[in-house]
Amino acid sequence: MRAWAIVLGVLLFGGVARAAEAPVRYQLTPVVVNGALTALAVKLDFKGDPDGETGLDLPDHWAEAENLSRLMSRIEVKGGTLEPGQGPARRLRHRPGAQLEVSYQIAVIGDADPGRDHPKGEPVVRPTWFMAHGEGVFATPSGRQAAPARFAWGARPAGWTLASDLDHLARRPGRVSDIVDSVVVGGEHLSVVERHLGRAPLRVAVLGQWPSAPEALADMAARIMTAETAFWRDAPSPFLITLTPLSGGQGGSYSTTGTGKGDAFAIESTTNRDPAQDPHFLAHEYMHTWIANQVGGLSEQDEARDYWFSEGFTDFYASRILLRAGIWSLEDFAGRYNEVLARYDGSPARNFTADQVMAAFWTNQNAQQSPYDRGRLLAVIWDRAIRTASGGRLSLDDVMRRQLAAVRTGGAKGTGASLFPAMMSATAPGLAVEADLARHVTRGDTVRLPSDVFGACLTVSDVTIPVFDRGFDGETSAKTGVISGVDPAGPAYAAGLRDGMKRLGRVGGTEGDSRVAIAYRVAAADGGERLIQYLPAGRATFQLQTVSVPQSLSPAQRAACVRDLGGT
Repeated sequence: MRAWAIVLGVLLFGGVARAAEAPVRYQLTPVVVNGALTALAVKLDFKGDPDGETGLDLPDHWAEAENLSRLMSRIEVKGGTLEPGQGPARRLRHRPGAQLEVSYQIAVIGDADPGRDHPKGEPVVRPTWFMAHGEGVFATPSGRQAAPARFAWGARPAGWTLASDLDHLARRPGRVSDIVDSVVVGGEHLSVVERHLGRAPLRVAVLGQWPSAPEALADMAARIMTAETAFWRDAPSPFLITLTPLSGGQGGSYSTTGTGKGDAFAIESTTNRDPAQDPHFLAHEYMHTWIANQVGGLSEQDEARDYWFSEGFTDFYASRILLRAGIWSLEDFAGRYNEVLARYDGSPARNFTADQVMAAFWTNQNAQQSPYDRGRLLAVIWDRAIRTASGGRLSLDDVMRRQLAAVRTGGAKGTGASLFPAMMSATAPGLAVEADLARHVTRGDTVRLPSDVFGACLTVSDVTIPVFDRGFDGETSAKTGVISGVDPAGPAYAAGLRDGMKRLGRVGGTEGDSRVAIAYRVAAADGGERLIQYLPAGRATFQLQTVSVPQSLSPAQRAACVRDLGGT
C-alpha cells in the first residue's frame, strides 16, 4: 500500500469511526470427476487495497515442506490482473478498492498414498480422499493476517464427508490467520463422531481402518480434554481431531505425527498404531492448546530453541494430567518416566549444547528428542523446588496459570520460554531458573533427578547398564525392508542377523533400553520365516536413573501420591 493510503488510515483511526472491514471469504471445493477426486479448488474473495495494488502471499514453506506454491495451478483473477512472476510473493493490480476473486487448484499429488516420510506440510490429495493443513493450501492477501475471514465448503461430492475446524466460520467470522492455522479433510469413507466437552462439541474425523473404532478415540480424547480444560480452569471450546493414514506400517515399525492447531489437532499415522490406546500422545497434543500457544507462543526464528519449554513442559503436563484423571496408575506414571530416563541417559545427544541441537535438529532423531526430555526433567525438579519452598502451598501449576493469565490480559509480552523465568521468580521468590537453563539447556550438562524429587511417592535409584546397540542400521532397514549395516562385532550379528536378509517385522523391544530383548522376523532360505531375538546391548556402559513405586505404600498413601504427583 502506498504512503498516502497509510497516512489516511492513520488519520481515520482514533478520529473517525471506521466502517467494519469486509471479511476475506474463502471457499474450498473437492473437484470429483467420474467418481474420483482430481483437485482441490480454492477461491478467495476480498477487497483490494485503496491504491490499486495488493500483495498476494501463496503457500511457501511450512514444517518440512518447501516451495508449496509449486503445487498450485490454474491461478485466475477476476477484478484485477496478476503480475507475471515466480515464487510465493505475488502482486495484483486493480481499480482502487476493487472486489477481487482469486481462484486456483491443487491437483492430485503423486501416484501413491503418503508414507512414513511424507512431509506433513504438503497437502495430501488422492482420488478418494484428501487432508491438508491450511498452511499448505490457502493464499492470503498480504498484511491481512488479523483481518476478518469466513469459510465455506463448495459443492460436496455425492457420498463424501467433509470436516474442518473452519466449519464454524460459516456462521461467524474469524481471522485470516485462523484460515491458515487449520486442517481440512474429506473422503468417501470419512467417519465423524461427536462428543461434548461441557457445552462445546468435540468432533473426531477418522479416515481408514484402525485397530479401534472412531468412537473409542472420541471417548478417550473427550476424557483427556475435559481433564486438561479443568486443570487450566478454562472454558471448553469447539474442537476437531482428524486421523488420516500413512502407508508403510508393516513389520512392527510405525510412524505417528501430531500437529496442534488453535482449535484442532491433526494426527497422521501408520494404521498399525492405535491412537485410542496411546493417551499420552493425545494428552500431549491437546496440551499444546495452552503450551505454548496461549502462554506466549514460540519464537519466529529457530523455534526449536524453545522446545525445552513448549515440548518438555507439554510432556510433563501430559503425564501429570493422565495420573490426575485416573487414566494412568502410579505404575503407569513411573513406567513413562523410566522410558524417558532410559532414552535420555543413553542418548548420544544427551550433552549436546543448544547450538549442537539446533544444527542437527531436523536430521538427527536423538537431537530432536533432546529438548523434550531435558525440559520434562527440569519441570519435575522445579515443581518439587516450588513445593518445598512454599511448604506445599504452591507448585509449577501456579506458575503456568499465572503466565496464562498475564498473557491473556496483556500484562506479559514475549515468548513462552522467555516469560517463564520471570513468572517463576514472581510466583516463588528466591527460586531462579536462569542458572539451570544455562547449564542444562545452553551448555548441555546432564540433568540428574534428586533422590527426593517425587517425595515419598517414587524411589529414584541409579543402575549401570550397557548402552543400547541395535547392531545394525535400523532406520534404513525399516525403510527398505532389507537388513543392512550389520556390525560383525555387535549383538545382532552374534544372534544370526546378516546384511541382505529380508526384514518382515520387529517383535518387542524398547527403544533406548538394552535390558529388553528385541526380535526381528526375517525371511528364511526355505521361504518361511525365522525369528532372531537378542538383547540390544553394546560393549560400553552408562549410569541410568530409574524410578519405582514403593511396595510399602498403603492405599491411603497411594491416593495421596496421586494427588501430589497429579498436581494442584
